[in-house]
Amino acid sequence: MCKKLLIAAIAIAVGVGVVSGTKLGSHIRLKWHKAQTWVEEQIPLETEIERLRMELKQLGNDDARNYDQVARQQYDLNKRREKLTKDTAALEKLANDVREMRAALTEEGQFVAFNGTRYKRAEVEEQQRLDGAKYLADREAVKADEETLKILEQTLDGNKAKLKNLEVTRKKMETRLALLEKELARQHALALQNKFNVDDSGYARINQDINKVEDRIGVMKTKTELVGESSKGPIRTTEVKKNAVDKQEEALNAIFGPIEPKKVANK
Repeated sequence: MCKKLLIAAIAIAVGVGVVSGTKLGSHIRLKWHKAQTWVEEQIPLETEIERLRMELKQLGNDDARNYDQVARQQYDLNKRREKLTKDTAALEKLANDVREMRAALTEEGQFVAFNGTRYKRAEVEEQQRLDGAKYLADREAVKADEETLKILEQTLDGNKAKLKNLEVTRKKMETRLALLEKELARQHALALQNKFNVDDSGYARINQDINKVEDRIGVMKTKTELVGESSKGPIRTTEVKKNAVDKQEEALNAIFGPIEPKKVANK
């Protein structure tokens, strides 16, 4: 059973590897990319802003751990500096002892003076040999500690700078999110305002239709008048028009009075 599952897994892995390098694989990746884009576009912008604000808050919590790490680095560095200071002082003292013993051994005789006391030459030679070896080893250790301390100092300085930059960057991102949230609210307000705008396009359309009806009736009226003129003849048509003018004048005279020309006095 296990052997069959292993063979199936290998076959799937090989199939995926083969397809990924073909045209079909390219189309599959394209479909997957479009699907991801579609899913992202379905997420409301308010939700996305809320998610990003949550992520920034989490980064702020992570910074607390980063500060703890930097504090530990600073504490460890201080301890290393103290130790290096002590080791350097001890190395310098050991160097002085070796230097004085070697100077004492330049004297002749079976006994030599060291630190105010006379010792056998052989004892001083043996002590000088042992302390000399220790000095050489300790000097290499101090050099190594100095190099390590320099690296740790550089790392600590870099981490301190990162902490400051991270805090500044986070504040900038929070400000950007706040501005985007306000702009989104403004866009929603504008969209709502446009939704409730009075639509008067129907009035313009109906007014055009009324103009068309008016034009058609005007054409019919003109046609009727033309037909009337043709059937009555020019004289009868003139008489009808004159009677219409006379009736209009009578109506106006009854309301406003007749128009009488002014008499001009004879000089």
